[in-house]
Amino acid sequence: MLEITEDNQSVVVSLMDMVKDFRELHHGEQLILYYDTTFNMGDFYVSALLYRHSVFEGSLVIPLLMLIHERRTTESHELLFKWFVRLTAVKAISCMVDREKSTTNAVTAVMPTATIVYYWNLIVGDIQVR
Repeated sequence: MLEITEDNQSVVVSLMDMVKDFRELHHGEQLILYYDTTFNMGDFYVSALLYRHSVFEGSLVIPLLMLIHERRTTESHELLFKWFVRLTAVKAISCMVDREKSTTNAVTAVMPTATIVYYWNLIVGDIQVR
């Protein structure tokens, strides 16, 4: 799925088997999504949307969607969450994110009733710095 949005090339990647598994699991449980820009790959960033699969011992973390994008803008992250809604039909969920404003804005723009939770280790890091 390649989309170009205002001079920002972005690619959303997923395995449809993972999406199908998520949809089946989501009907029985309230799942938390985890989203973060994990690293820079040359001229692009890689962001991952993950969930914990409770069937496996230790609640295995499963990648649901990946975003490869040029810029870390709200528009880039919105693209991923629009695909998430399109593929899963889920419109309200709990999503754990970093404190990056573009990420938070994207989640709330696409899913206004989503619950946003910040990663605890980033909050603790902010407290220790001050």
